[in-house]
Amino acid sequence: MRKLMFCEEFDSNPSLAAPASASMKSAGRPWFSLVAKAWSGVACRCGVVCLVATTWVSSACGANGTLTFTADDKATGASTITRMELWRGTPTGKTTPVRRTVPAGIGVVLDRSVELTMPDGPYHFRLIRGPEYRIVTGTFTLEPTSLDEKNVQLPRMVDMLSEGWTSGDCMVVASENSLPLRMASEDLHVASVMGHQDAKPIPYRDADYDIGGEPKWIREDVSHHDGLAFYGLGPETWNSISAADTISTRRLVIASERSNEENTIQIGVENPFAWELPVWLASSRINGFFLMGDWLRLDRKILKVAEGRGPQNVGFGDGQQLGRYAEEIYRNILDAGIRMPPLAGGGSASNGTPVGYNRLYVTLPSDAPSDHDVSDPLAVTDAQQWWSGVWRGNSVATNGPMLRPKLAGKLPGHVFTGSAGTTLQLQPELELAVRDPVEYLEVIHNGRVHYSARLKEFAEAGGRIPMIETDQSGWVFIRVVTLHEDHYRAAVSAPWYVEINGRPRVSKRSVEFFQKWLADYEAKLVALPPERLAEHAPFIRAARTFWQAKAEVAVE
Repeated sequence: MRKLMFCEEFDSNPSLAAPASASMKSAGRPWFSLVAKAWSGVACRCGVVCLVATTWVSSACGANGTLTFTADDKATGASTITRMELWRGTPTGKTTPVRRTVPAGIGVVLDRSVELTMPDGPYHFRLIRGPEYRIVTGTFTLEPTSLDEKNVQLPRMVDMLSEGWTSGDCMVVASENSLPLRMASEDLHVASVMGHQDAKPIPYRDADYDIGGEPKWIREDVSHHDGLAFYGLGPETWNSISAADTISTRRLVIASERSNEENTIQIGVENPFAWELPVWLASSRINGFFLMGDWLRLDRKILKVAEGRGPQNVGFGDGQQLGRYAEEIYRNILDAGIRMPPLAGGGSASNGTPVGYNRLYVTLPSDAPSDHDVSDPLAVTDAQQWWSGVWRGNSVATNGPMLRPKLAGKLPGHVFTGSAGTTLQLQPELELAVRDPVEYLEVIHNGRVHYSARLKEFAEAGGRIPMIETDQSGWVFIRVVTLHEDHYRAAVSAPWYVEINGRPRVSKRSVEFFQKWLADYEAKLVALPPERLAEHAPFIRAARTFWQAKAEVAVE
């Protein structure tokens, strides 16, 4: 007889004061609930409950021990697909490979079941199925000639799809490892891939076997070059652009000029730190901005900008630095009067991290004719609706917290309008499910913190957030930041906009932010040979004019 110990993680944030699943909701009226499940077992450190199960060794089979794992959805009892991380001995460093499985960036895909035939000794495992499920961890010891089976049930924390929010990864690296299977293991529904690569057969499955996990929408018309992501370029157009010996900004202009009603091309900033950023923004041809990308990875810490302009100020923590810096850049874009939806995805260098780690949740707002009507989230019904929601900004970017926010009853992306002398009253509200301890929840209005609280403070206030009262143009977004140390793990809503007399807010501070960036970029370009410098010159002049025009209408 031997023992197998299985541990289930839960949010150990002391502000929640709950030993398991936690969910929160705020509204215009004071309303708050905290749901906790009672667990039996041995309480361990780090918010883990450890359940000890005893199993009998049933028979002998070869020199190595064998353990067959199966995974079920705890709520439905149905067999499910998940990602498995396995270590022999201490759960640090590289994971242990498992024969006849599909690699998943970190670990492998547990396709309903997996047979572990390995050398004897102690093992640690983790089962992860995207951010909507609890993480199940545990240990077991394999003994020579042992043969055992173990079923693990995965508890769902929240069902975003049933609430009208559909998950997607806006940039996936093409791979020989089955993308539909990896998407199912992360409970991901949309993926945009940089080109096509034939996948290897999936072990123990026929080629035409339905993997499930619907809806599942995959596009392979995403191209990447010098920090820009192009969506919808045909092969002929992309080949002509990529073959041209020209700079990234000229490629951007050429690509956008090929866009028409029949072939809509969208362009996103995939590298938010690129030196060319103020020039790209000045072109008015950018449709989205990667708020979360390949600087936020599970396979390694990214501590500095590899290509582009790094943080200019001090005060960022090492692991958190680039994530916070990307958000700072995004806030300055919004505060410069530029509407810009966020994007989230693995990025162009994400082949070592699980698909959908950085993801965008998109919804379709229900009909609500006026600013006074409540708009509810509806699930999109096809890929076109999902991408339309992306570019409208009906979304939340996240690599952890499950945030479902509203402002005055409206979903992200809504534009509130008013005339001079009118004061708008905007009530922030949200639903939140968290797996990590949370550092703070904040409402950002025009670049400044309108509300900031720990979850305990939020709970003690009855889940009520102070109302925003404004008679000025601007923007609002809501974010939840966790205490995860390796990198910036957060959820950030797309912005809501306020326009008084049809004019956006333009902040002097944010305009100066990009003017300084542009000046630093020009100083770098001076070192180029004259013929290369001449290629940049018209775009630099146009960018200067753009930002100067912004400065002339900017407010403090």
